[in-house]
Amino acid sequence: MSTRQIRVFLFSFMAMLFFVAVSAQAEPIKFARYPHISGGKIAFSYHGDIWIANENGSNPQRLTAHIARDIYPRFSPDGKWIAFSSDRMGNNDVFIIPAEGGEPRQLTFATTNDDVLYWTPDGKGIIFATSLGQRTWGSPLYIVSVSGGLPMPMDMDYGAAGMIKQDGSMVAFNRFGFRYWRKGYKGNANTDISVQDLKTKKITQLTDTDLKQFRNFRQDANPMWGADGQIYFMSERDDLFNIWKISPSGGNPAQVTFHKKDGVQYPGMSPDGKVMVYEN
Repeated sequence: MSTRQIRVFLFSFMAMLFFVAVSAQAEPIKFARYPHISGGKIAFSYHGDIWIANENGSNPQRLTAHIARDIYPRFSPDGKWIAFSSDRMGNNDVFIIPAEGGEPRQLTFATTNDDVLYWTPDGKGIIFATSLGQRTWGSPLYIVSVSGGLPMPMDMDYGAAGMIKQDGSMVAFNRFGFRYWRKGYKGNANTDISVQDLKTKKITQLTDTDLKQFRNFRQDANPMWGADGQIYFMSERDDLFNIWKISPSGGNPAQVTFHKKDGVQYPGMSPDGKVMVYEN
């Protein structure tokens, strides 16, 4: 394991402590959800509002205060903005807010649920999952500009979660969604990790590719690009959701976290791919 890979694991564990450990000064926070991390800061949803704090749990600040449900915060690559989804207009739309606080600005206005995933590496757009597409079932991932305007679909058939590589060359994604509460699910709706070359548009499935082993297929979800060029994702390959990684060229996945009593939920990779945070 390289030094860079170790940093990805250790920092994710340190960041996780904010959600599960008791500090010397305060009681542990409960029901913090959907974390993201960047530049020593963690953004998260707590009681339906967006908060930000230092990665050690200090200096928490509330960014939104609304009767609606504000979720899925994601830092911009420069750390100055946070995108999030909110149902304050009746269904989830994409909003952005300065990381230092301010007035949220709405970016999407359709009647579908638009769930924030990540920013584009250049910081000019936000990737989100939606049912906005023209098909009866499923939709590609979409990107909306931070300046507003019409969201544009990515050049794929279906997409439920995904992240663009830091150099903008590829996207790792799930074609179909999954439900984390369906623990131990084995069936034809298992989701897998795929990659798309954004220049050639070629899509390659990376996990569960040996159809002779279909009885051993597991859910592989929420792919994220690490700074080491590996794709990190959550999977039930050891019968509990943990973080695994795989090369974008394929091969055997390697396990990264080893939780035994309860698994990983809603992992988030920092924009630079160096730090990971997740619920446990």
